[in-house]
Amino acid sequence: MLATLAAPQALAAPVAVSPAAAVTTQLPAGADPSHWTIDRKAPAAALPQASAPQHITPTGKSPERPADAWGEVRDMNYHGQVCGTDVMDAVSGNGPMMLTLTQTQSMATQWTASASIDVWKISASAGFNVTDTVTKTETGSYTVPAGKFGNLQAYQLFDYYTYSIYEAGAYVGDGEVKRPVGFCYNSWTN
Repeated sequence: MLATLAAPQALAAPVAVSPAAAVTTQLPAGADPSHWTIDRKAPAAALPQASAPQHITPTGKSPERPADAWGEVRDMNYHGQVCGTDVMDAVSGNGPMMLTLTQTQSMATQWTASASIDVWKISASAGFNVTDTVTKTETGSYTVPAGKFGNLQAYQLFDYYTYSIYEAGAYVGDGEVKRPVGFCYNSWTN
């Protein structure tokens, strides 16, 4: 099975990229690209070109703090897609047969920050709410040839972003965001 390691982009808010653009996908360390299939279920949004400090008015749920409390997000950058490293679901069997995985997964956006920052500022810079959880249903399949033992595993697929944190104009740390957008499938025979 050939791996599909680039997914076409579709228009998405807040800032869209060209529908003809391709996204690079990073597989887990040591992965054999010929065993992987990427199934993107969400369009990718590009970031605004300017990397100037984000001064966004807090929402009604934000704490009553000055707009620049707990730092500011700068240099939010999109680095393409990454496949998760934890197996979400797996199936195996002797061929000839079709292995099929159907799963419904609730997937949370993952984010980190090495310095204090208001989470709404990360969301404002990324263009989506980094505290969201989405539920996705997907089916993956793999045909196992006669006389072989086949394996099929499902992993999460994320859009991967990094950013810098500044306090009073000085760099104080960094962080990353992984937004779930679909599934990666690893299939092989023994």
